[in-house]
Amino acid sequence: MLVKIFSSIISLLFLGATVIPVFAAPPAWVTHRRDLKNLYRGSGNTPSVKLGRSMQARIINGVVTGISGTTLTVSANGVTYTVDTNSSTIFRRHFWGKSFFSDISVSDHVNIFGKFTDTTKTTILAQMVRDLSVMKRFGTFFGTIQSISGSTIFMQTLRRSSQTVTVSGSTKLINRKEQTIALTDIKVGQKIRVKGLWDQTNSTITQVKQIKDFSLPVVNTPTPTP
Repeated sequence: MLVKIFSSIISLLFLGATVIPVFAAPPAWVTHRRDLKNLYRGSGNTPSVKLGRSMQARIINGVVTGISGTTLTVSANGVTYTVDTNSSTIFRRHFWGKSFFSDISVSDHVNIFGKFTDTTKTTILAQMVRDLSVMKRFGTFFGTIQSISGSTIFMQTLRRSSQTVTVSGSTKLINRKEQTIALTDIKVGQKIRVKGLWDQTNSTITQVKQIKDFSLPVVNTPTPTP
């Protein structure tokens, strides 16, 4: 078996192919999403910080403790890191969906891939930030409205406990007959369905596409004739 493996490697080298040993550090030229995805598969629950070739660095399952401008403060293994981002930084959600810096919130769990930019190795220029707390797919949630404050709805879901729903100008509001309604029509105690982007850590639903109120229109109960 070992002879076959070494023979294959020798053949690849002879043909001019690039061979990356299984235990080798990630090469410095890795910047493409697919390359990063294949080389940086870390998604475990144990925080870790690993050094690659030269000043390459990655933080696995760190926690965002602060956000300022385009910079994140991330904690992992008792160490606080400053993570700088720029126009070249790639942002991804839990299941590798496209994301943005604005999607990241304090307390989110993140994986950071990039390079150290200081000698103490506590400042990183990120090539990719993967937010493990934000799902790629827009989820659908059913529940009962607990309270309403302006354009924010607090709902008790059937399976995901309490969620904070942010309604925007692009959110479509409809009743069970698919008729358009206003936000002021939605009341505490009504049954609703929400479609939006779920932040698992912070129990929030943003970028809400649609809210359907199953309690509207109100069903009038006929009065029995004496």
